[in-house]
Amino acid sequence: MMAAKRKNEEGYEDSERPKENKKKTSAVGGDFARFIAEQQHGEDKREEGPKEERRRKEEEGEITNAKVIQSSDDLQPTPYSQLARLDEGMNRCFRANRKRSRDAQTLLKRARKLKEVKFFNRLIRDFGNEKQLGFAEEAFRILEKESDGIEPNAYSYTNLLNACVRVGELTRAREVFDKMERRCEDKPNEVTCTVLVKGLCEEGLIDEALELVKDMVRGNMNRPRANVRTFSTVLRNCVRYRDVGSAEATFSLMRECFDVLPDAACYEYLSKTYASRLDVEKAEKTLDELELQQDENGKFLNIPASALASLAGVAATVGKIDLAKRAIKKCRERAEEEQRNAEQLNNGNKRDRNIQKPGDESTTPSKSVSNFFKARATDALREISEIEAFLSKDNDMIRIEAKERAEAFSIDETDDIVFVHKQKETVETAENFWARTFKRKGKGLIKAKLEVCSGHGDWITSRCAKEQDSTQWFGLEMRENRVVLTWIKSLRLGVRNLTMLCGMAHECMQKKIPNEALDEIYVNFPDPPDWNGSANCLVDAAFLVESHRTLKVGAMLILVTDDPGYAMRMCRELSIVPHLFKPTAIDGKPFENTLPADYGFSYFNALWTNGNLNDRYFIKYRKL
Repeated sequence: MMAAKRKNEEGYEDSERPKENKKKTSAVGGDFARFIAEQQHGEDKREEGPKEERRRKEEEGEITNAKVIQSSDDLQPTPYSQLARLDEGMNRCFRANRKRSRDAQTLLKRARKLKEVKFFNRLIRDFGNEKQLGFAEEAFRILEKESDGIEPNAYSYTNLLNACVRVGELTRAREVFDKMERRCEDKPNEVTCTVLVKGLCEEGLIDEALELVKDMVRGNMNRPRANVRTFSTVLRNCVRYRDVGSAEATFSLMRECFDVLPDAACYEYLSKTYASRLDVEKAEKTLDELELQQDENGKFLNIPASALASLAGVAATVGKIDLAKRAIKKCRERAEEEQRNAEQLNNGNKRDRNIQKPGDESTTPSKSVSNFFKARATDALREISEIEAFLSKDNDMIRIEAKERAEAFSIDETDDIVFVHKQKETVETAENFWARTFKRKGKGLIKAKLEVCSGHGDWITSRCAKEQDSTQWFGLEMRENRVVLTWIKSLRLGVRNLTMLCGMAHECMQKKIPNEALDEIYVNFPDPPDWNGSANCLVDAAFLVESHRTLKVGAMLILVTDDPGYAMRMCRELSIVPHLFKPTAIDGKPFENTLPADYGFSYFNALWTNGNLNDRYFIKYRKL
């Protein structure tokens, strides 16, 4: 069964797996350090030849990732139960996962007995919302194969499709959609199609998504009518990929639907898409148009503070000072109002929880939602404060240079940004790229460091400013808008020791970073976390091998997360490559529970702190 196959990922101990004939070893805590020492000084039966020859081959790239990974196939990952004994947060997560697994199995057994399609649909929906694809697929399988007299309906397929999309499994989502069209009496409705549009867009397939939206707008192939969420889904991803053409095409399609009114989010996404291309005039015009729009109840729409902060940042950088100041003023007013609204929402939730009757399934926005709105408004205020500081600098040269560099930035071309994912072929070797970068930046930079998942860019740009005389930094991020806005922040700080790489981590590292080139690799609050039933996970065996290849001997791999489950996942991956990395914690544990005092500001760290999520895992390993 699917659920049984995925037990271990839900927190079951490795001892509960079927026993294998081959004896394996695991280690953790104090035993972890002792195990590392045994690996260094004892016999190493995994190697096929002398150590010196193997080391030489690794350095010359003759040994593939797969072979290096196979060298540890006599080890099993550290059991979740052992990791849980090291930390209260991990223990809490471990117990919650085990309980969730038991509850899921109980619900699946109950569904088998009830044989009610509505109950199955609720299960698939809830599993999907919790990003538990394995259990959602198992519920659907039971409904489809083991429940005589009932069959999956439109809700069944739509909920399973949503479960696939939420964990980034587009191939499986396509299979579900195709099966629905072939086998289900109910054809895909507007929700079904919108979920598929979301999956396509998040994979960067916006053109394909727009073809589906066109069919929905124009009634082709009996597609259902598109709604505002269909359009906002496309527009949100146009921001991520800086796709102005698709954003404008989406708005044109929306205007063909006389019964669909763009909401504030649609205008916000269009404006941010323009801003990501440094087109501040169109970005401002879009927000001005937003203020003139009314919702279906006749209430005028408000500009989100985050959209105004984005406009202000780009306008200030490209030298549109008056526009930037107008956006700053509006942003402060809106952010303060959003903070008050979030506080009222939170207080309202407390009252609603106190008076809610048993069995009442009516929903109000959760505390986490109100905390998110509050954090977003707070971040907008922080950002405009930084922009004001930039505008008030005594040194005009920083502003002049930022303006010149921004104006020279064409559609996809600047030496400071490399869109690796758009390079169809290898245009140059990693060694040549590296040499060219350091020649352009200057010989004074003696160190090279990489941040994977640079996100909003706050952490890496602050580190660049601190180390601009000694270190060349590389930021790696898969979202184009974040790459460009991180670079914009670096312009306002006046730093030149940052190069941004856009694309997937493995591909960027393979194509752009030569062997033993990096002094440190940082992975701060990686996304996505470890999802049941999904193969999407950044810090896996292949990533560790690639990190080992690119780091200098003795250099550091540093992983930071607030998620106990993902922390356990990363520790488990590291536990099976003791020949590659060694933990640095004094007590031999694979992690520490606090960040260094001078570690630096991170948007996501601030977001989770605001939501009272205080678990932190600092995982620091040295390359062997």
